[in-house]
Amino acid sequence: MQVRVLTEKDRKLWNDFVSSRDGSQILQSYEWGEFKSKCGWGHFILVVEDGSGIKAGISILTRKLPVINKSLFYSPRGPVGALSDAKLFNMLIDGLCVEAALKGAIALKVDPEIEDNNANAVALLNDRGFTRKKKQVQPRTTYLIDLTKDLASLLMSFEEKTRYNIRLSEKKGVMVKEDSTIEGIDVFYKMYQETSKRDTFLIHPRSYYMKLKETLVDRGMANVFIAEYQGKPVASLFAFRFGARIWYMYGASINEYRNVMPNHALHWHLIKWAKEKGYKVYDLWGIPSAPSEKHPLYGVYRFKKGFNGALKSWIGVYDLPFDRMTYMLFDKGVGLYQDIRSLLTKGKISDSLSE
Repeated sequence: MQVRVLTEKDRKLWNDFVSSRDGSQILQSYEWGEFKSKCGWGHFILVVEDGSGIKAGISILTRKLPVINKSLFYSPRGPVGALSDAKLFNMLIDGLCVEAALKGAIALKVDPEIEDNNANAVALLNDRGFTRKKKQVQPRTTYLIDLTKDLASLLMSFEEKTRYNIRLSEKKGVMVKEDSTIEGIDVFYKMYQETSKRDTFLIHPRSYYMKLKETLVDRGMANVFIAEYQGKPVASLFAFRFGARIWYMYGASINEYRNVMPNHALHWHLIKWAKEKGYKVYDLWGIPSAPSEKHPLYGVYRFKKGFNGALKSWIGVYDLPFDRMTYMLFDKGVGLYQDIRSLLTKGKISDSLSE
């Protein structure tokens, strides 16, 4: 077996490997790294392979750190295929240590899609020197809806209130359409701005979603859906798709007409659409790991819970320092910056991904 860095010509090879694994994580796709490269990150993919193909791999985003001329490695939902085999895992990490030396990386941050009761995977991480972090990057807990069920069974599996709201949206005449054009993304973004002000969270600039269009939408890996009431856009969502899975990534709605349940109409439409396309899992993407009525995402949790998907909790973020002293200083500094930013923008120190 050998370790090597992939090139652009290996795009399909890598995507076929990732999409064939459980989870088929779009954040490990070649295109996600390409997209983030347009947003100021570096990107490379390291694999362990033999004559029969890729056995394990990891897509790495790299970020230059100001002043100190160092960088940080981050692998969203990686590595892939490594945490069930100690030999593969250690070969991959050995290769990353070489890349870290070449690129001046102070640490590697990972948050693999590994269930939190997987003691063997956690042991591999611990034995290699990784430490678990409380601060999450991607949501650690989610609901997965099984799209292999027939529609009638799916609908009946939802909580009674969710079924009622879906039927109410139909009765009120809420219509849903797919519109992944620039115009559709603009409709979504206008509503997203309104949503962020209402719920006090930060969003990316419009250019971010235009880059998503260029990199994912135009390759058939993402779509925008818009719910209309009496001909007026009232809610929208951005969905990603890759392998056998579809993800609910960004949702938006206006302050008016929430009583006609456009968000329920959107998700039910997307479920039917995804089933027609042959997807097997709908990932609702993020809920609090320890929901309470005081949590800023409690309303999101209640909404998603109504679809009665399988509750999944992943092991969360683990860091591997390459330069321990610099990493410790950087880690404390980032935490302080995030707390100050939250205080200035929300008037409080809070974290929607907090445990």
